[in-house]
Amino acid sequence: PSGMGTTLTSARSLGRDLQITHVGDSRAYLLRAGRLHRLTKDHTYAQLLVDLGRLPSTDQADPRHRHILTNALGGSDREAKVDIDLMKLEDGDRVLLCSDGLTDMVDDPTIARMLTDAAGSQQACESLVQLALENGGRDNVTVIVAGYQLPHDA
Repeated sequence: PSGMGTTLTSARSLGRDLQITHVGDSRAYLLRAGRLHRLTKDHTYAQLLVDLGRLPSTDQADPRHRHILTNALGGSDREAKVDIDLMKLEDGDRVLLCSDGLTDMVDDPTIARMLTDAAGSQQACESLVQLALENGGRDNVTVIVAGYQLPHDA
């Protein structure tokens, strides 16, 4: 149908380089040394209100405002504004790509704990999806986790 849009968050790694490409309200996170770092910024009305200083955080926004996209692929705007970031990976890093179906149902501290506790990427994905569904899972829950084992430099 006309006017429909979608979000996109992708990661591409080549050796120690990680490129994150982002449009919309899906997210990318990095777990490094037990700390969770959010790599993307939501393209939503709620985030716009935070950026303008009208709200202290998106967590305090009206839930409806957290789902109004200000940037998406497709939809009524012909040109999306794509965020592209490049960073260096370290040995032991875990990268999480996820839809808002996860982040609406599971808070960041819990995501960090589950990524830390999981034995591998598949277990992390399954545990995160299961918890989001148990917490009410009102939207699709998409989760991808990549773990990195990199050689130590001499």
